Amino acid sequence: MSAPESTWQYSAHMHAEVTQTIVSRALPYSPVGITRVHSTRRHSGMTDRYEREPAYLVILQLRPFGEQELWLGGKPAPHVPYGAGWLAIYDLERNWSANLIGEYDCMQFYIPQAALTETAKDLGIRAVQHLHCPPHLAVSDPVVHHLSQALLPALARPEQASALFIDHMALALRAHLVQAYAGVQVPTRRVQAGLAPWQEDRAKALIMAHLDGEILLETLAEACNLSRAHFAKAFRASTGMPPHRWMVLQRIERARHYLAHSDLSLGEIAHLCGFADQSHFTRTFGKVVGINPGEWRRQKRH
Repeated sequence: MSAPESTWQYSAHMHAEVTQTIVSRALPYSPVGITRVHSTRRHSGMTDRYEREPAYLVILQLRPFGEQELWLGGKPAPHVPYGAGWLAIYDLERNWSANLIGEYDCMQFYIPQAALTETAKDLGIRAVQHLHCPPHLAVSDPVVHHLSQALLPALARPEQASALFIDHMALALRAHLVQAYAGVQVPTRRVQAGLAPWQEDRAKALIMAHLDGEILLETLAEACNLSRAHFAKAFRASTGMPPHRWMVLQRIERARHYLAHSDLSLGEIAHLCGFADQSHFTRTFGKVVGINPGEWRRQKRH
């Protein structure tokens, strides 16, 4: 049975100057929203009301923030000043509102309760009842801070962010939140075994058939008869890298073939190899290879 559709509008209630959002749909009925909200304007005013629902808003500050007035159910709520990398969790079944006084720059992760239930299944633990880290108990969280920094380029250029990458990051986020803030004990596992040869072959074939990145982590896991969490760990154990990174390297290898053996333009090669556009291709190729594709082609042909 599908979960009821959410009315959450991914931080539109804050009226920020900059709002950048990507959504992980690895779990079809419980999408995880990832949003950066940024405002250099003081006195942004009151946040809008929202429909309460079984979900959480996990907020990670990208810069120090402390100037606000916070209410819970119409009554003043305690909170602490946040440093960069500090995290708090808001239960969206409760009625939160804020008067935003100072400038802010933060990441907001919309996490439905259904997504936590699926994460618990993946981790082989009992059902998660609650995430707990209210604003007066905010903590520094280096893991979510690191994930946030890694997601910033995808938020700035969502057309260049593959579904596989977004799903992988959302999976890592959900697993960390469950282990750190749900009050459940995750059993220590033995060293993670890799994929069986048939599983590795099937996963790689599927990725090669979808070099545009529009394949879900769930699809790969199901093809290998594994949970999402198990598949992600096993793929890394077998290949030394996560699925989205392996996909990027295959794009580059295909591009090298076209550069060396065809007269196709860089734009045509970008399209054939699954890049969003020529600039995306040039930037990624340069990061991986060390020089831009045009120069690589000239060197290869001399």
